[in-house]
Amino acid sequence: MVKEPQINKYRDEIYTCVRSRCGFCFSSCPIFLIKGLETYTSRGKSMIIKAYLEGKIEFSQELLERFSQCTNCGFCTTNCDVDRPEIFNAFKNDMINAGFRINEHQRICDNITRQGNPYGDNATIVPTKYWGKIKPGSDLLFFAGCTARYRETSILHSMMEILDEFDFLEEAVCCGSVMLRAGNTDEAMVQALKLKEILDKYETVVTACAGCYNMIVEQYPKLGIDVRPKILHSSQYIKKLLDEGRIHLSKIGAGTKATYHDPCHIGRMTGIFENPRAIIRAMGFELTEMPRNREGALCCGAGGGYKAIDGESAKRIANERSLEAKGTGSRLLITACPFCVRNLKDGSVGMGINVVDIVELVAQAIYHPDAI
Repeated sequence: MVKEPQINKYRDEIYTCVRSRCGFCFSSCPIFLIKGLETYTSRGKSMIIKAYLEGKIEFSQELLERFSQCTNCGFCTTNCDVDRPEIFNAFKNDMINAGFRINEHQRICDNITRQGNPYGDNATIVPTKYWGKIKPGSDLLFFAGCTARYRETSILHSMMEILDEFDFLEEAVCCGSVMLRAGNTDEAMVQALKLKEILDKYETVVTACAGCYNMIVEQYPKLGIDVRPKILHSSQYIKKLLDEGRIHLSKIGAGTKATYHDPCHIGRMTGIFENPRAIIRAMGFELTEMPRNREGALCCGAGGGYKAIDGESAKRIANERSLEAKGTGSRLLITACPFCVRNLKDGSVGMGINVVDIVELVAQAIYHPDAI
């Protein structure tokens, strides 16, 4: 039985976009900024979908490749009130169901299916100093996310430094975020259900990954999946510990100017703006904002599986963001997402600016008065 294309249910939203022709999605669309063609923007994509709905064009490999040129940053939705990435991901899913594939994205899906993570890695090395903190059966799960677990491991270790006692999954289980955002909805659903079964054993889950947080908190309910535990991003959990007096932070940033990059998945998409800034100030840093911040922040360029298919363009977007950070006079660019860290590091080479995740700084600054 042939599935009805998912895109059909978004017909009204597509026609509303095409009729309005406002173009508010242009200004900070990261792909448009570096490629300059309207067909990369939300409005341009809507016009393409309209042509498909009217039978003027058909699915093709070229069309899937064009729609995969998107970081899923959600900037277009900020100015539109319609969930644009959701629409475009549904259209990609229709093309995938019709037999078209992006090889790099298919490889990621295969890695997740076989080995539980998009990188296809096998083992996570946890330093012996943290073994005593890992308590199977704990009510608190530290869900690191794939990039912190396998690539930006300093973030993994820093969060373990901050936590007192927690459980940690011996084998990686991906949340399915990259699958969903690449248009592989069916595979994402399988992965989400697998993870839900694990998460429901806990009372609280803390993740240092913005993508994992957004996927579980915002996307799972859209897929009809509700998880039992309270899900907290690392910045929310650290702020909670500060407010309750359970940790204290020394002024390691005194006399240092820093700026903060809002990750799209916890910032624009879920509204976590002030917790990271409060933590940065608590460490004594002089926080200087970039012109584009909070809801209007420029994407780092890595999301939606984009870095996997066009690493050079992803780096150019990160370079644009890094230049904006350097323009604040800061030598420290702080963010709260392992994938942002990874791409911003690639895009800031030679600029004299240091990119760091907020948990890495907290791990350096944390102290317990009763232990002094």
